[in-house]
Amino acid sequence: MTSGNIRRAQLISPFGAGAMTVLVDGTSVIAAGLDHWFEGATDPEEFSLEEWRLQSRLKVNHFRLPPPYVRPSRRAAGPAQRTTNLDITVPFLRFPAWSFCPFCKRLEASPLVLEGKAYCKDPAHERGGKRGKGPAMAQVPFVTVCEQGHLDDFPWREWVHRSVQPSCVGTLRLHSRGGGSLAGQEVSCDGCKRKRSLENVMNTIQVDGQETTILSSTLEKGADFSCRGFRPWLGGARQPCGWPIRGSLRGASNVYFPLVESSIYLPQSPSSTPEELMEIVTSEQFASGMSLARAMGDGKITVENFRKMDRGGLTSSFSDDQVRDALDEYLGGEAGEQDYDLDEHSPTEWRRPEHAVLRESIEHPHLRVTRAKGSYASAVDESFSRVRLIETLRETRALWGFTRLKSGGLKLREGKKLLRLTPLPPGLDWLPAYTVNGEGIYLELDETRLQGWESRREVQQRAGRLAARYETVRASRGSAEREVSPRLVLVHTITHLLINQLIFDCGYSTASLRERLFVSTNRQRPMAGMLIYTAAGDAEGTMGGLVRMGKPGYLERVWEAGLANAAWCSTDPICMEEGESGQGPDSCNLAACHSCGLLPETSCEEFNRFLDRGLVVGSLKEPEIGFFQPG
Repeated sequence: MTSGNIRRAQLISPFGAGAMTVLVDGTSVIAAGLDHWFEGATDPEEFSLEEWRLQSRLKVNHFRLPPPYVRPSRRAAGPAQRTTNLDITVPFLRFPAWSFCPFCKRLEASPLVLEGKAYCKDPAHERGGKRGKGPAMAQVPFVTVCEQGHLDDFPWREWVHRSVQPSCVGTLRLHSRGGGSLAGQEVSCDGCKRKRSLENVMNTIQVDGQETTILSSTLEKGADFSCRGFRPWLGGARQPCGWPIRGSLRGASNVYFPLVESSIYLPQSPSSTPEELMEIVTSEQFASGMSLARAMGDGKITVENFRKMDRGGLTSSFSDDQVRDALDEYLGGEAGEQDYDLDEHSPTEWRRPEHAVLRESIEHPHLRVTRAKGSYASAVDESFSRVRLIETLRETRALWGFTRLKSGGLKLREGKKLLRLTPLPPGLDWLPAYTVNGEGIYLELDETRLQGWESRREVQQRAGRLAARYETVRASRGSAEREVSPRLVLVHTITHLLINQLIFDCGYSTASLRERLFVSTNRQRPMAGMLIYTAAGDAEGTMGGLVRMGKPGYLERVWEAGLANAAWCSTDPICMEEGESGQGPDSCNLAACHSCGLLPETSCEEFNRFLDRGLVVGSLKEPEIGFFQPG
């Protein structure tokens, strides 16, 4: 039987539903959809997780922690022995289905539910009187993907026969002719003796002004071979698609982009909606009717529609305004609208409540923010207008979908549909999530000084180069539009400089520190804050070392060292001078490289883009451009 171990947090990212991974025995598997995650659970409520802000944003009733695998105790039964939720596993399916023999090169497909390895049945292995199982076959390294999130096996038979519907059923073989490229990979058919290399199966082309792929357009002359909507993580279910498919290595980084939304826990203010009314709105008797009303009403539920569902008159004593408030609170506001892109749906406003709370002192079991005792020296006091110590915080991270080939640009409703085969009614809908506890430091730049600096023409021109490069990349990928402002680049770069210095001083590993940026150029409600925090899934997140480094006497040394490192990178003058033409991911950095400004991707929420030491300390040609240089 094929089995393996995965940490619960990894089932959110990077190995959530629809993602492939390789087990210790070499078997490539894909995580099944959420429909089967809690089969056999006797008490699913044990895994329930509440996070009111994130529930509202993702339009779900609750979250669920990935189930742990707990074996029954072999000791004698007793009151302390666990009897519920035993032997719960998260199912994975064997994918790709095709395997090849390392000796005779035979290609053969196996079912998704095959446990263990496939063995070659080729007659060539029966020589010498040895009968029975042949050698173990290895899964092919190639799959096909489309931009709609579908994933399929490579069309070996169609490709070699150059036909969408080949009639030949001869044995296929996959040979490696050397050369280290796809041109050296060749599939052949024993029946008709045809051969064809895999050259260019991963490339895109333009046909009549439309982008398509080599695989879809040249599999057969005059016929298009489009995506068949295969979803192996949902048991092989298919749905209409028709998009071009692209060949890919199964372990390529663009085969799976998990869409994870996170939230810092904030104490919930008392609701003005009557508790009795909320119990009525959230009851199961309205679940199916509300689901139908949303489908028929463009995703919205009106008070009138809800009144029609309430045939028993349970809400007759409440006003229309109270019912509207209850529906908004239950469905997350805006009349229960579900079909929107989180990247475009006010990401700045989503973080504004966190920004407001982190700026002040607060005492709560899940969030404790304090002011440092004593005064900071001029190095910090003149650089930051506000410093807060986050002694306790809780972050919740939820998986709401995924994309393939391109990251982002997916609407919430479509993302949630990818995770399960059978949608749940609104009142019972849930998503997988997990929580982590940690600590952190919140810092904020002086708004008056910042506005004067970012209004300078030379500052805007330098940041504008990054904005122009991002716009080019964004347009080609179909990503959401966003503002790449000088303050974003400045706040982001300062955060990276501090994190890179803190890892030497507070004892945390590089990947244990994360950033959370609060940036807005809105003149009425500006933001220029940064949160550096730990959010490890174990005790490492609460050691206290990070908070200590934020206290007077410690933070000054960290900041002075960070500025000194920003002034001269070990790869200068190359990093500062040559970097001005663009470097790093998507060429969206200026003076920032692995020696000075980059972090592990798990630590940076901008994928190591929008960084420039020149805007912090000045460039070699324009030293006065830096925010921390005299103007």
